[in-house]
Amino acid sequence: MPKSDLTISLNEVLFYFTRAGFGVKAPIGVSEDFARSNIWAAQNGFDPSECSILALDNLDLKKSSLSIKFEKNSKSSHLFCTEEKVLSSLEASVSCVDWIEFNGLDGELKISNVDCPFLIIASLGASQCSGVKASWTDQYNNSFEVNFIDDSKWEMISSSETSIELSHYADVYISSLDAVKSKIQNGKNKTFNLENEKLKVLNNGVKVGEKWPEIYEYFSRCLVKSSAESRASGAGAGLVDTD
Repeated sequence: MPKSDLTISLNEVLFYFTRAGFGVKAPIGVSEDFARSNIWAAQNGFDPSECSILALDNLDLKKSSLSIKFEKNSKSSHLFCTEEKVLSSLEASVSCVDWIEFNGLDGELKISNVDCPFLIIASLGASQCSGVKASWTDQYNNSFEVNFIDDSKWEMISSSETSIELSHYADVYISSLDAVKSKIQNGKNKTFNLENEKLKVLNNGVKVGEKWPEIYEYFSRCLVKSSAESRASGAGAGLVDTD
C-alpha cells in the first residue's frame, strides 16, 4: 500500500506508525506512543503522515536525537537534548506526558528545541490531558497556543495561516490552563470537538496524502524478506486457504 491519496483505518494508523517509528530505531514503547498520537491527530482531521514525516526523517538522518535530560528548579522544569542536536518530538512527547503525570502541572515545563511541536500536542490529547496549555513560537516566528479544555474539547490560537502540524523547531512551554488571555495578538482561533471529529473519521476513514509513501518506506524496514528457510519455518501464508 505505498501509494499516496489513500484512505486507511485507525487500526492501520496504529499498525503502520508503530512500525515506522521502530523503522528509525525508536524503542518499541516510544513507537507505540508515537502511533497513538497519530491516531489522535487523525481523529481530529489531520493527515498523520504530514504530521510525522519530519520527525522520522530527522531521526533517520541523525539530525535529531532521542537522548533527553530533565532538570528542575524551584520555579520551572526543563527537558532538553543532551547532544548537540534537535530534540526528537517522539521522545519529547513521551517525556512531557510523564512529567504531567508525575508533577501534576505544578509550575511550567520548557521543552527546548523540538522538531515537531504538534506531536507533543497529539501526545497530550491521546493521553486525555485536560486543563493544560502549550505554547511556542517556531523558526519562522509563527506563534501557536493550544488549550486542552477537557478530554474531548481543545482550542488552537495561531498568529498566522500556517498549519499547526507544519510548525517546526521551537521551544515548547507547558503549563496549567488559566484564565489569562492569549499572548497572541489578533490570533486566529479554532475549537475542536473530538467526539464530532471522531465520528467523521469512523464514517470516512483517515486520508493520507503525498507523504504517505515515505511513511510506508520506514514501515517497510520492519518487514523480513522471504527465503526458503523462513518459509520452511512457517512464515507467510499457506498455499491452500483452509481458514
